[in-house]
Amino acid sequence: MNGKVTSCLKNPFTVGAVAIRKLLKQQKSLFTLTFFGLLMLFPAMQVYADPPTTGDLFSGGKDVVKSTFGKGSTVVWILYVLEILAAIFAYVKTKNLAVFGGIAAVIVFVNVVFGLI
Repeated sequence: MNGKVTSCLKNPFTVGAVAIRKLLKQQKSLFTLTFFGLLMLFPAMQVYADPPTTGDLFSGGKDVVKSTFGKGSTVVWILYVLEILAAIFAYVKTKNLAVFGGIAAVIVFVNVVFGLI
């Protein structure tokens, strides 16, 4: 152990060469490593493409999101129907009337969460 540490400290260039060799053994090739490294940079380059001229790309979608997920929307109605069906299924399986209390909990939760949108 002591001999290996001192031999690396005598010639620091071998430390880098050994690390690169181990990395190349673990990876299939240097090409794939470079490819995925560059691939990770593409989203960052797209974000900062030209902010002053593009403006807010999602400003037109706020009304669509409110009409889809806001209070009184179809998504809320579907959640209520699914909760009622789940409560009926759970009651049939367990014969416990307390599962219908989940309907009230979901109604309160949905009104609070979707009211924030």
